[in-house]
Amino acid sequence: MKKIVLASAALVLAMATGSVLAAANSLNKGSMGLSIPVTGSDFVVEGKYLIDNNMAVLGGFGLAIAGGDAQGTDVGLMGGVRKYFTMGEFAPFVGGRVDYKSTQDSTVSEFGIGAEAGAEYFVGKQFSVEGRVGLGYTSTSIDVTPTTTIDISNIGTTSFAFSANFYF
Repeated sequence: MKKIVLASAALVLAMATGSVLAAANSLNKGSMGLSIPVTGSDFVVEGKYLIDNNMAVLGGFGLAIAGGDAQGTDVGLMGGVRKYFTMGEFAPFVGGRVDYKSTQDSTVSEFGIGAEAGAEYFVGKQFSVEGRVGLGYTSTSIDVTPTTTIDISNIGTTSFAFSANFYF
């Protein structure tokens, strides 16, 4: 009987400690964060600003300059909003975003609009890892020759990404 009481007390203490640690993250009104992609071909670094304790606006910019045989300049812009369901150690979210990318010296351009869902897991107060998936519409335009353009439109999964987030 003593073992059951002791195990129950340890479980309650662990849960209380976990909820105190979960509340000690940087998802508070006025916080800013920087999100750096870890996987995928996305080169856009994103920033976020929490306008409320569970709502953030997103913005991103990316620049890549290739040399050698693959010479060209890639530019990416992103904007969006995100709603967090809980603000603990594990913070699931939904949101929307608009993306524009111009690659290979403007011979390929892509516009996308869609919804996203994912979660952040806080490893520390000011550091989290994030996974997300996006669903929406993407339009790609490829300039093959000065007079020939190929247009491709897709509806479906638009992104799947993992990133590291730093808050300050």
